[in-house]
Amino acid sequence: MSKTETAKILLRGLVTPSDWTNPVPSRELKQELEKYFGTKVFPVNSGRSAIYLILKAAGIGEGDDVIIQAYTCNAVPNPVLWTGATPIYADVESETLNVDPKSVQEKITPKTKAIILQHTFGRPGPIEEIRGIAKKHKLLVIEDCAHSLGASYKGKRLGTFGDLGIVSFGREKVISSLAGGAILVNNKLFEEPVENLLKQLNYPSFTTYLKEFNNFFTWRLLIRKIFFTETGKNLLNFLNKRDFFNVVTSSKELVGEQPAWYPKLMPGTFAKIASAELPKVDSINEIRNKTARFYEKNITNKNFKLLKPHDGIYLRFVVLHENPEPIYEEAKKRRFWFGNWYNSVVYPGRVDIEKMKYTLGSCPVAEKAASQTINLPNFPTISEEEIQNVIAFINSY
Repeated sequence: MSKTETAKILLRGLVTPSDWTNPVPSRELKQELEKYFGTKVFPVNSGRSAIYLILKAAGIGEGDDVIIQAYTCNAVPNPVLWTGATPIYADVESETLNVDPKSVQEKITPKTKAIILQHTFGRPGPIEEIRGIAKKHKLLVIEDCAHSLGASYKGKRLGTFGDLGIVSFGREKVISSLAGGAILVNNKLFEEPVENLLKQLNYPSFTTYLKEFNNFFTWRLLIRKIFFTETGKNLLNFLNKRDFFNVVTSSKELVGEQPAWYPKLMPGTFAKIASAELPKVDSINEIRNKTARFYEKNITNKNFKLLKPHDGIYLRFVVLHENPEPIYEEAKKRRFWFGNWYNSVVYPGRVDIEKMKYTLGSCPVAEKAASQTINLPNFPTISEEEIQNVIAFINSY
């Protein structure tokens, strides 16, 4: 689906507001995802909502612990906090940036009820090890596939190994409906509890739609063209201060509080976009993977550490450097679209990590990786010339 087609759906939604609360597109998306995953799927308005609803359906709340990995986004610990439970951070493996099973084992206590297994940037996590630990201690396994839509492990789609799982259709994910996500239910015990929770939800306000509309068109028609200039920076700050955009992380989420728009149902307008985007998953992942393989083959500067190759997908291509900030600054001057997922042990860096229940020093491997993280551009429309220019920059730095 082209950006022009997305724009048409958004414009139709503007003149036909009833599309926003039309349940038919969400039901159609549900059917398409169930065919894709071969399991029960329930669309919702975000990956955050999906995690929160899964935990509620499992009866997890006050007094319970949920193990997650450090080197993650606040979108994972926040839903845990919203239930009244406590996120317990396990460290990661330096070669994968996925959770270290040994650290998970060390964190388990009688209060532990579940493990959220994150497939970081599309790399399959230690599925067999985590399932073995969970079985031994009678814990739920919840797969976080926000980065890994379309990835498989041993011929089976990620998201179908745990008791439950989530996917995201948010900005900068494998496919984007601007906002949205889904719950995957592999354990039939949780089908009815999830369905009952969904019956209690309504749709986000139409104001949410208007802000996403602003995000889409303002970015594509103006900000993207002046992003690397001082004017672009000032304009973004001006609009953000006036609540013009629907921000990815709200001020409440920065301190562990729950915004009113989580959880909600999947709006019809966004479900239409997700359905139109879904057939592109494999082709998008193939382009990203091809770019990643090219980086792996041609980056030779030993000052940059590349992670071990893998057979998942590459939503982001990460390199590590002891002093990343000057590299970001120089890349921006050259108009390279470098990213910073996750340059903080709980991303973004402006979150209150104490409110996220993270203790500095508790996950040293994750903290070191976060301090060195750089994302090289591997978006689907990147040109061969741009890739070559990035490689030349890295190799000569």
